[in-house]
Amino acid sequence: MLLKRLLQFFAVAAAAIVLVGCKAGSDYPRGQFSGYVINHTEDEIVAQVGKPAEVDNANPDRPIWVYHKKTFDVDNYNKVDDKTLVYMKKNEAGKLVGQDTSFQ
Repeated sequence: MLLKRLLQFFAVAAAAIVLVGCKAGSDYPRGQFSGYVINHTEDEIVAQVGKPAEVDNANPDRPIWVYHKKTFDVDNYNKVDDKTLVYMKKNEAGKLVGQDTSFQ
């Protein structure tokens, strides 16, 4: 009887740990996302992480792509970032590539 209760307890605890590890609606840890976008072209970025929710074209040579709830912070209990910004720049060939990221 005691062994059965212990097994049930551990099964529930294991399920809870798995659920806590889930990242509600976000897709990528910050580092992985940055690796997918930095030094990659527009087409490569869209193929890997999808189209941005918004594009800030205030500076057409350096647009900022904005993603919503696309990343999470593994160092902060998998907290989902509200916004992920991808700073674009033109490379030597004149194509836009990801230069940097920031997480809000």
